[in-house]
Formats: sequence, structure tokens, C-alpha cells
Amino acid sequence: MRAVRLLVANVEELASGSLLVLMSFATFGNVVARYFFNNPLEWAEEFSRYAFIWIVFLGAAVCTKHGRHIVIDGLVLALPERVRVGLAVLVDVLILALMTVLAYYGWILTLFTTQPTSTLRVPMSVVYVVVPASAVCIALRSLGSLARRVRSAGRGGRG
Repeated sequence: MRAVRLLVANVEELASGSLLVLMSFATFGNVVARYFFNNPLEWAEEFSRYAFIWIVFLGAAVCTKHGRHIVIDGLVLALPERVRVGLAVLVDVLILALMTVLAYYGWILTLFTTQPTSTLRVPMSVVYVVVPASAVCIALRSLGSLARRVRSAGRGGRG
């Protein structure tokens, strides 16, 4: 049970890390095949491109999880503590709203995409499903952040 909990808690890191390793091997293998054997791997470039897309979207979820997105907070830090906490709650609510829209339309895009990729012949919906998946991950992390901030503000603590 502990392993399952660990897997669920780190799903974004595990998936993006695994894809990074696979992408690196595919790219390296393609370079070796192209320059030493003059016979490139036809699928490697396409796989690397789509793996990179997945890594970027999952990386956004990882950054949300750890609170590591780039911020310019000079003005926010100059505000009083209560205003900062209220602003942080507002930001979490706006992120939830945006991720809800992104998950909805990303899911529609995934459902109605039927063409396969050119080389791998994998349905493009496999590539596009990362959009709603990452939006759901980000929304869940933002919901947790919002709940912590509201609880903390209710106790009179810092958000």
C-alpha cells in the first residue's frame, strides 16, 4: 500500500523522468544509427518530439506541485500579509478555473482526434491526452494548495 501511495504522489515525476530517459536513448540511438551506419531510425525523431511534448506538460504539473513556477512577486511582497493571502487564494481559484477549461477542451480534442502519427502510426489522441491529464494534475495540486491556504487563513496563520 505504501508503494502505491508513493507512486500516486509522484506520478508526474515518474512519468516525465521515464519519458526523458526514453527520449534520450531514442535520440542517441538515432544519432549512432545515422552517422555510423548511415541508416537512421525512422521512428526516433517522431517519438522524441512527442515525448518532449509530454515532458513539458507533465513538467508544468511538477512545477505546480512543488510551487516552482517562475513568479515576479516584487509588488505582492510589498502588500500587507492579509492582502497577500487573499491574492494567493484568488490565484489558486483562477488556476482551478483555467485548468477546468483546459481539461474540458483538451478532452474534447482528444476524443475527436482520429488520425494516426505519420511514422509510429499511434493515434494522435495518445499525444493529445497529456493536455487534459496535466490540467487535472495541476487542478488537483491547486485545489490542495487552496484548501491549505483557506485552512491556514481560518486559523489566523500565514497562507
